[in-house]
Amino acid sequence: MREALVLLAVSYAGTAASVWWLSGFLPRFLLPDIPFISIVYAGLFIPGPLGFIAAIPPALFREVTVSSPPWTFFLSSIALYFASREIGLRVFIRAEYFILTVVVSLLIAESISVVALMVLAGSRPFSLLWAAQEAVRIAWTGLLAVPMYMELSGRWRRVKE
Repeated sequence: MREALVLLAVSYAGTAASVWWLSGFLPRFLLPDIPFISIVYAGLFIPGPLGFIAAIPPALFREVTVSSPPWTFFLSSIALYFASREIGLRVFIRAEYFILTVVVSLLIAESISVVALMVLAGSRPFSLLWAAQEAVRIAWTGLLAVPMYMELSGRWRRVKE
């Protein structure tokens, strides 16, 4: 339970820092997507229904703070949780390059799903600038996720032992 509460606090603090404090100084794509990292961490490392409960608040944070058609980011975040949970159940993830590969592939899959949902809603998200922004966001979030996951999972294993 304590890990879920820490994940909720980290997700809220990351969302607050990204959106409310830093959005006036830096563009959103240059900031790491902390709620995304929290959702994937919950799917990979928190077992059972507690992981799903821990993934709902970051999904809501993403839905509220990102301008997109209604329920787009919430539904893509919940799908992201279930995809990362399946990866966590089927693949033993401990090495840094596995985590980087999983996070980057999930970011790409999420970007594609969000584009598909936006196209179905009638908007036009395609442009070269958008693709460059997504590439920067994917690289930055993926590189930040690896040390964060390794540190959190290492601490959690020490607490369990």
